[in-house]
Amino acid sequence: KAVVSTQSTGDAGDGQLSAVAIGPKGDAVPVEIIANRNRTFTLKLLTSKGGRYLVNVYFNGSHIPNSPFKVRVCNPEAIWAEGPGLMDSFVGELGDFQVFTRDAGHGTLSVRVNGPKDKFRVDMWKGADRTVNCRYNPEVAGKYTINIKWEDEHVKGSPFSILVRKRPENGDS
Repeated sequence: KAVVSTQSTGDAGDGQLSAVAIGPKGDAVPVEIIANRNRTFTLKLLTSKGGRYLVNVYFNGSHIPNSPFKVRVCNPEAIWAEGPGLMDSFVGELGDFQVFTRDAGHGTLSVRVNGPKDKFRVDMWKGADRTVNCRYNPEVAGKYTINIKWEDEHVKGSPFSILVRKRPENGDS
């Protein structure tokens, strides 16, 4: 949900507040209007699709000052990651995984891997259809935490906790 707060309508007198949001593909998006205690209103765009929206806010049928508003909606819940690099592994095995961002809207992806040696490099490159490929190389056994964030919010399943072990030598069990 995207939230837009309007200025106080206290000096405008009695009237009706209404809003219409237009989505990235020109489709109308429902808007919930909530009256706050301090004589302001909160508008929630009821959408799960990320992107740029145009929010038209009206008081008694006329645009309020600065309306329409350009709002960028990002949806970290629409992002997911998968791949063997998000599961327990052995020292020296490359940790490969993909992050799927297609329906998240415009935003910034950050991937951080912390392990026994603190933070270290994660290689990332663009894949097809707004997929981001990621790779790290765990060189030390221990617990690792993989933080995947979109616009500074964790995506589904993040943070991921994995255990990297030394590979058993021949004859060891």
